[in-house]
Amino acid sequence: MGTAWTLQTILSSVLTVVTLFFLGLISPGPNFFIVVQSTLRWGRLAGFLTGLGATTGDALYATCGLFGVAELIERSGHLLIAIKVLGGLYLVWIGARMSFRSAAANYSHHLTYERRSGTRQFAQGLATDLSNPKTIVFFASIFAVAVQPGTPRLARLAMLVGIILTSLTWRSFLSLIFSTPAIRNIYERAHLSVERVFGGMLCLFGLRLVQRATVA
Repeated sequence: MGTAWTLQTILSSVLTVVTLFFLGLISPGPNFFIVVQSTLRWGRLAGFLTGLGATTGDALYATCGLFGVAELIERSGHLLIAIKVLGGLYLVWIGARMSFRSAAANYSHHLTYERRSGTRQFAQGLATDLSNPKTIVFFASIFAVAVQPGTPRLARLAMLVGIILTSLTWRSFLSLIFSTPAIRNIYERAHLSVERVFGGMLCLFGLRLVQRATVA
């Protein structure tokens, strides 16, 4: 006998999904580093737009998970391997650019901030989020806990909205915190080291993704 979906059961399922998503969201990963780096280097708005791009990626992957596309991709071994390899190489490319950026380019970022494209920031956040196919598997795992074949469309929509709001709130919080004068002053004094550390972390994430894909 299926679940009798009431407002209470819908709210309970949404809370379960949002809680599981948030616990995974706050764990430092490629999205965390790219949002923080964009905020430190280009300012609060740039960090917000990068986070908005990552949130859009979460929304796309969550939609796939809610409607069964994630399971199809996970079962298609060759497709998942290809996505992992391409995504890993993208993260390595972004990390390498960040790590080996010249000191002159870093010192000039204040002069070029006004010319920085918001679309570019958004696209970078979106691409970074989509480059990690583990995200879609993560959503599939979450929905396996809370979503059943008979889950009403209203409940699925509420879960999707909850995920989007949680993702956007967390990434807006990051752009707010890391754009404070105290933290930006620290960044100004050690920006090369910070960028190289962040770039190195992205490279490690990318290499690990490629390694796991090729040995799977």
